[in-house]
Amino acid sequence: MEQPAPRPRPLSIPFLQVLTALVLMALGFLVVIQSRAGRALVAQPEVPTRNVYALATLLREEREAHVALEAEVAELRNRLEVYERAAAEGQSLTAAMSKELETLRAAVGLKAMEGPGVTVTMKDSPTRPAGSDPVVVTYQDIVAVVNELWAAGAEAVAVNNLRVTAMTGFGQVGGTVVVDLQRLQGPFVITAIGDPATLEGALNIKGGLVEALRTIGLGLSIAGHDRVQVPAASGLAKFDHARPLK
Repeated sequence: MEQPAPRPRPLSIPFLQVLTALVLMALGFLVVIQSRAGRALVAQPEVPTRNVYALATLLREEREAHVALEAEVAELRNRLEVYERAAAEGQSLTAAMSKELETLRAAVGLKAMEGPGVTVTMKDSPTRPAGSDPVVVTYQDIVAVVNELWAAGAEAVAVNNLRVTAMTGFGQVGGTVVVDLQRLQGPFVITAIGDPATLEGALNIKGGLVEALRTIGLGLSIAGHDRVQVPAASGLAKFDHARPLK
């Protein structure tokens, strides 16, 4: 005959009290830990949201300012290039104008010139044909030779050391040649700057002006030179009635 299994013995009251105390202690410990953790989280510094927005705005403004400065730098570089080109062009223009001014000064006779050229000496006829007037050099003869030299490429011309320009006036009073109101005495020496071979060739052309003047009895000689001098004009022309066109 089987015997019944023994029943578990009920826990004693002291043991339950101890177990309850341990559970309460554990719960209290957990509550203390959670409370401290909560206080630690609350104690951490909190970054205000408005400060974040302010920083973002400041960063955006700095970026915009940087972009604006880059654009300004690019514009200043472009201006600098323009100024440098303008300065270079201004220097070139100044040099060209100075060269043109010197050319004009030489053309109007305000500047003494020197260089290779020729001299043409014109004299009255040494003999006087019977029953005729003496053959003398007239201002028309001088003008004709000067024009022949200009046409042959002369760059500067003088008659008896008087510069001949576009404003030079030739005339004659009796048997005296007048150039720019100055009376000249023969022999008349015409000095021209230019290529000597070209100038001599133009004057000595067969059937030309010089041959015709010699035919009528004038004494005329031509000589080439490596260096001749032509003085500057004696003064500027004075206009009493003429005015520039507007």
